[in-house]
This record gives sequence, C-alpha cells and structure tokens, in this order.
Amino acid sequence: MFFNEIIHGTQYYRSPTPLPEEWEGDIATIGDYHLDTFQIRINWRWNERQEGVYDFSDVDRLMDLAQQYNRRVIIKFLLECAPQYVFDKYEGARIGPRGEQLRGGSHGAFYGGWRPCFTNPHVQAAAKRFVEKVAERYAGRNNLILWNAWNEIRNRPIEDCFCKHCRAGFGKYLQKKFGTVEKLNAFYGTAEDSFETIALPATPHGYWDTFEFKKYKGSAELHDWLGFVYDGIRKYDKERPIMAHVGYTSAFQHSISDVCDDYEVSKAVDFWGTSVPCDTEMRTHEQRLDFMMLHDFLRSVDKNYFIHEIYPGLGMFKYKYDTPFDMEFKTYASLAGGAKGIVYWQYRAERLGHEQDCAGLVRMDGSPRPVVYSVSDFGADIRKNMQYLAGAEVKDAEVAIVFDFNSMLLSEIEDACGADFSFDFANPQFYYRNAHAGMYRMLRNLDFAVDYVSATRPEEFAKYKVLYFPYYTMLDPQIVPYLEAFVANGGTVIADEGFGMRQMNTWMQPYDIACKPLFTSRMRERRMVAEDFVEIDGELVRIRPYRTHYQHTGGETVATWRDGSSAVQRFRFGKGKLYLFGFSIGYCYYESNDRHLAAFANKILADAGVTKNLLSDTLGGIYEKRLVNGQYEVVHLFNNTEQEKCFDLGQTIIAIGGHGAVREKRAVVPANSMAYFVLAKQ
Repeated sequence: MFFNEIIHGTQYYRSPTPLPEEWEGDIATIGDYHLDTFQIRINWRWNERQEGVYDFSDVDRLMDLAQQYNRRVIIKFLLECAPQYVFDKYEGARIGPRGEQLRGGSHGAFYGGWRPCFTNPHVQAAAKRFVEKVAERYAGRNNLILWNAWNEIRNRPIEDCFCKHCRAGFGKYLQKKFGTVEKLNAFYGTAEDSFETIALPATPHGYWDTFEFKKYKGSAELHDWLGFVYDGIRKYDKERPIMAHVGYTSAFQHSISDVCDDYEVSKAVDFWGTSVPCDTEMRTHEQRLDFMMLHDFLRSVDKNYFIHEIYPGLGMFKYKYDTPFDMEFKTYASLAGGAKGIVYWQYRAERLGHEQDCAGLVRMDGSPRPVVYSVSDFGADIRKNMQYLAGAEVKDAEVAIVFDFNSMLLSEIEDACGADFSFDFANPQFYYRNAHAGMYRMLRNLDFAVDYVSATRPEEFAKYKVLYFPYYTMLDPQIVPYLEAFVANGGTVIADEGFGMRQMNTWMQPYDIACKPLFTSRMRERRMVAEDFVEIDGELVRIRPYRTHYQHTGGETVATWRDGSSAVQRFRFGKGKLYLFGFSIGYCYYESNDRHLAAFANKILADAGVTKNLLSDTLGGIYEKRLVNGQYEVVHLFNNTEQEKCFDLGQTIIAIGGHGAVREKRAVVPANSMAYFVLAKQ
C-alpha cells in the first residue's frame, strides 16, 4: 500500500484550459465537492517551446494555489505533446510502413505535437531532460503526493512506427530474447541475416513477425519508455510513488491497432491504473457488468490500481451526459472492485478540439452538473468510513479466467488478415476479447464471484477451484506442470476450442494437443461457420464462429453436435476434471446469452464445489461484492431494481455507506441505488 486512504480527486489542468482567470475559483471550490486532490498534466510542448528554454509559470501558480487552499496534487506528464524542435531538429516523426511521415499534430488530449517516436534516442534524451527539470522543480513541494509518468501509455496505430530507430530496437529486442540470429531462424523457420537487418512486418499474414513486432511495441518498448521517465523522476524524488495508466487496457483490447500488455508494462512503475475503455452510461445490465469486469481484471495486474479517468459523460454534442445514477454506480463499483484511487476526467468540461464539451463535473462556465453532487456525496461517504475502506481487498473468488496476452495478440492477428494483404479485418472480430468477456458475464449472471489471473503467473492457479481458458491457442509449456498439479489435486479446467492449437512460434500443432497427460485429443478439423448447433442436455444451442472436431482417447462425451459426434469431452486426471469444448462457450454466450449454455456451465461449477454469492441475484438486478480488511468484512450491494430490497446479513452491522439503512436488523437498499455494510468478521 502506498496510501493509508483511498485517493479521491479530479483531473484539472491540461493547457490551455481551464483559463488562468478560472483557476483560483475552481481550486477553492473543488473542496466543496469533497475532492481534495487535483491533477496537473504538464505539457512538454507548452512548457518547453524552444529547446532548453523552460517556462513553468502556469504550473508554479497552480501549485501555489493548491498550497493556499490545502489541496493535494498529482503531476502527470504529457510527453506525447512534443515541441516542434523535436520533429524539425531531431527527425522525431514516426514513420509508417510505406515510409510516410506520421507528422506530429493535434489530437484532442494532445493539443499539438502528437506524437514523436520515443525510441529515437535524441527524442528520448530531450524528453528525459524535460522530466528531470520538472522533477527537480517540484519534488520539494509538500502538497505533491503522486507522479503519473504517462497518460494512457499504448502502442497505436498499427503502423506505429517503422523508423530506423524502431527497426534497430526491434532487432535488439529479438537479440535479447534469442541470443543469436541462428536461434531465431531455427525457432521461427525464418531466414534473417542479422538482428541489425531484421525485416519489419508488411502484412499480418506471416503471423510470427507481426506477433513479435507488436510484442515489442506493446510491451518491451512501452516498458522502456516508462523506464526513462521513472528514472528521471527518481533522480530528484526518492520517496513518492510513481504510477502510469493505460488507455485501452488488455481486457478490453480488441485489435492490434491499440496494444498494451498491462502485466508486463506495469512492471516499469510502482503501481498501475486505467482509463475507462467501456461505456460511461450504466443503463444496461451488460454496461454494468463490463465496468465491473474492468476492475476485476485490473486487480489481477496490480492490487494497488487506480481507476484514473472516470468520465462524467462524453458530451461532444453527440453523446448523452451521465446521470447521477450512472456516476454513483461507477464510483461505488470502483470502491467495491478494490480501487485504491479514483480520479475523474475532468473538473471542467473541455472547450476545444474534438473533445469539445467532453466530460466535466462542472460545465465549461463552471456551473455544476447534477453528477457533481453524486461525486460530492461519495467523497463525504468514503471519508466518513475510511477506517474500514482503506486497505480493504476484494475477497478471493473460487473461479478465475486465465488471461493470456500471447493468445489474445495472436487472435487479433488472425482477425486482421485481410484478403488484400493489408491489416483489414476479415476473420471473426474480437474473438479472444468476446470469449473472456462472455464467460465473465455468464459467471456473474450465475451469481458466482470471478477473478482474473495471468497465464504468466501459474503459481496462482492453486488458489482456485475452476479455471477457464478462453481460446488459449498458444499453450506455454512452462505452465503444463502447474496445470497438471491443479487438476490432479481436484481442480477443474474449462478449455475453449483451440486450446493448445499453436506452438509458441505461432505455428499450428501438427498432431496432439501439447498438454499430456491432461488431454489425449487431436484436432482433426476446424471450420468457421455462420452457425451450427450443439446438443446440451437435450436442447439445441446455436454456436459460432468456429466448430472444431477432435479425435479423443480416454474422455467421455458430455455434449454432441447434431450429427452425434462429440462436441464437449470431459477428461479425468487425479482428483480433478478437464472439459475440452469444440467451440468457445464464452464467445457464444457473449453473442447469445443462451440460458442452456449457462445451465451447462452451472452444472460444471456445482460439480467442482464452487459456491455462489450469498445475496446476489445478478440477472434480477442485485449485484454483490465483498471486501475484507483485517477484522472487518465490507459487503457491497447494488440494487438496480424499481423496488427497495432488504437483506439478512447474519451479522451485526457496525457501519453503513452509500444509500444503505438498517431496519429491524436487516440491511436495506433503496431502489436503483448502491450501499455497503461493514460487518465484524466472525
């Protein structure tokens, strides 16, 4: 833990807005809404217009006002707003795959100079000098509580970047991974001459080169970029925590045009966070589950995570503004999901660029929007109960979704193989993303708690009773012993079709699945289908997009295709079981919400001894989440129905938050509202 409280703040300044004449009034007023922390985005282009000439007068005044009004500050770097000299003097522009310059222009959040290639050593050196100047200037400010090293770090678009520096960096990345070019060639079946002359991908059709290039771009390179910022800050500030936050977190990533491997990139900083890559409105059941899924995934990356950009609505003249209910659901779901910090984007609605009228707890003129009162009430509520909430951790679930960045990336490459040798989409889009998201929805709809666990942390498998592998196509041999131990000791594995279909060099497995003795199966045929049907417990269930036929030995059929051939096999190993599907149960549920698929999964989990949430009725509009904090348990209940609901918690309630109440020793949650109840653990 870096803080003994939950940070509750808002983004405030991103040059050139808000205007200087608005600063003092806003900073004085922020506290009225129970926000005592605000964020300043320091814009490289704004504060160093000429090389080596720094003007921080705007930041100085904001820091002084923060001190005057007893506000705490987060400093975030906007390095992607590069000064013009970076492009003109140091040839800092990114280069597209056809040699075209991707010039630095304006892009909403980046008002000018978006964005140079930070793998260019001259650009990186200039950026680090700027970081060090900022760190040196403000490290002594006692109201500074946190550094945010990078705003929405990510690799985008797909063409970013093919300059000579990135080519050299890609070669060094491969050299570090393989040691010699001969080992690279042997592993991938390639014919590269040297790491210095390594070819960059021209189309996704070869798989291996796009796979490694996007691994480099979305993982190693981003880690290095955060590293130079981290080191620049640490030169002058040895104590304060340094975080970064991603824009399109891996759980919601759906194409290779916007990539970041949260699990690996987050290792470059002290803790991690995210913007909100899903809907801001919470009007549908699916929107609410997606927002909860975001938190359950981020917690698997870093238990100290921040939800760093909760939007009060997107505005921009075409989107609806959030209602107080939308905001309350997002704030209390963030609290229930274990977030250690909540930062809104932003205080005043934006007035420039394509983000015009975007977000804003208050309007462009400073007048309050209805959502700001919900934020204020939430801030007062968590302050009142901070002794129970600070340091609380989400209670472990008994079932986990195993997330594999390699398999997700390979799935996106498959999706991107256009017929015209471009990166157009051709295959079933979002296959991996929709598979894991579909299983999450199904499990929550069945009233199970759900965790995520990274495939790179197989030692955590043993904590669970059931593991689900969404299209785990690239089965890493290193996790096989952990899987064997997990199943042998009584665990249950649910594996989508395509499990172990590829070797780690992206090639197809020619014969057996490489996971013996768990499986004795061989893929015989895999076809994309507009629709097909599987018979489960006497009911026909529609499936798409893939139907895979396996040749099995030693398993038992538990579901069949219409022609009577095996669609789902159950294998027994030691004390446990493993289910191999000939389709993706997660993807199909995401597409259909089919109750027969859910009933089938429910039987598997019941057989595995997984217990359900005690109070939730998710499909009926009642969501439940439990946190533990030493001797206390915090029960969060969300009532998204039109009627008041009462609950018997079975224990003495010692504190109440949100809209909760107690009547005749029962917890009461009004219609369409959120509450939490603090219990003393038995």
